[in-house]
Amino acid sequence: MTRLLVAAEAEGDIDDILDYLEREAGRATAAAYAERFAAEIQRIADFPGHATSGPALGGETRVGLVYPYLLIYDYSAADEEATLLRVLHGKRDITEQLIRRKPKPR
Repeated sequence: MTRLLVAAEAEGDIDDILDYLEREAGRATAAAYAERFAAEIQRIADFPGHATSGPALGGETRVGLVYPYLLIYDYSAADEEATLLRVLHGKRDITEQLIRRKPKPR
């Protein structure tokens, strides 16, 4: 089974998105998105290779979708590990610098 790690930046992204949605669209909308994020994160843990690859962001990068948000994660089949890096609005100019990968310990 794949081990799923969630970067602090991804946790912060989700918190910020849900806070924004609650303020702007109401508690029910924020709660619906929280459920959709949780379902996609579980899908990443269960089937990490299912998502579209994002080669422009790095060879191991994959992108899940909770429209209009992108869940950007790295997946290494060899390590049986997936790391959720960021959750960003799809209209953003998403670059490797924005993702801010931390070096892997050796």
